[in-house]
Amino acid sequence: MEATYKSYKTSWKSFYKLICLMILVLVLAFAAKYVGPFAGWSKWIWIAAGIIDVLILLYIIVQRTTMVLVLKDNPGKAEDQEVSFVTCHPLKPFSPDFRESIEIGLSNIMHIKIGQTMMQTVLNIGDIVITSSGTGSEEIKAKNIPNPQAVRDEIQVHARRYSMPTNPAPVSAPEA
Repeated sequence: MEATYKSYKTSWKSFYKLICLMILVLVLAFAAKYVGPFAGWSKWIWIAAGIIDVLILLYIIVQRTTMVLVLKDNPGKAEDQEVSFVTCHPLKPFSPDFRESIEIGLSNIMHIKIGQTMMQTVLNIGDIVITSSGTGSEEIKAKNIPNPQAVRDEIQVHARRYSMPTNPAPVSAPEA
């Protein structure tokens, strides 16, 4: 059986609010060119709008690249049969919390839940919450994953390979 290594990142579509904000800043800068009191400040308003848009774009790129949900299924290695969630906090570069990683073995996955707002449903993105049998609480919460139903189904298919039945059927003794 082949080894499977797949990673899922935050969707670009999940930043729709920030992209709308970037467009709004440019529209306001354009409108300020024709408004009486701001007409002389046109150059500086465009520079400020450009800086704001660049900062928003950098924020989007950092947010997208600092979170990844990874499915590892290598039947030949027991240590490579897990779902891991890695996130970085770029605003804490010298903190021990800068990079956090959570791993759940495929055999320990208890529940996989998808949460979606109405807008996330329209954009086909959602939050995936994975609960393990060890704690019973939500351990992994990956936000804004594209096509969350397909990701959940794929994780469940791989997890079923390693799950044991919790209540085996009782063996009845032959009647004499």
